[in-house]
Amino acid sequence: MKSADNIIIVGAMANNFLVYKKYEIGKSLKEENSDEVVEKILNEAEEKECKIVIPDDCLVSKSFEGVAVSKNIRSIEKDDIILDIGPDTIKIIEEIIDNSNTVMWNGPAGYFENKNFALGTNAIAQKISENTKYRSLISVLGGGDTVSAINNSGLKLSYTHLSTAGGAFLEYLEGKDLPGLSVLK
Repeated sequence: MKSADNIIIVGAMANNFLVYKKYEIGKSLKEENSDEVVEKILNEAEEKECKIVIPDDCLVSKSFEGVAVSKNIRSIEKDDIILDIGPDTIKIIEEIIDNSNTVMWNGPAGYFENKNFALGTNAIAQKISENTKYRSLISVLGGGDTVSAINNSGLKLSYTHLSTAGGAFLEYLEGKDLPGLSVLK
């Protein structure tokens, strides 16, 4: 957070933030006992003047195989499953990307394995790629799920750096010592 202006939280991780803010998430995935961690993140972000962005709207369904229905985050029902970000959230993220010099992306925005819920992930991938290619954006992508989502999209995309080591990628950003990199010093 000390190095970022914005942190965008989407996918299943965003559900923890939505619950913390007292929104209904229906039958969506959520980590147990995450309120303390979410509160710590939000407080530290405020202290470091880093904006935390969570979805304003989502694509939901009653099942993982279902059809996508766009809903405002205030309209989620108890039997809904949040499976992607919605069009308003995509616009917010695209605007942030347009105003960024560097983007680090780890993890898809939704259940990209079902094309009905790949809209957010594909839109983010495409916007980062376009800005990397045409606006000199430095784009660093990490994680096996991110790479899988990009490969699954069928789009021709360009990035500055792509890493399949998502966990190590995040630990490196945290400043932790990574044995494989330490050997190279």
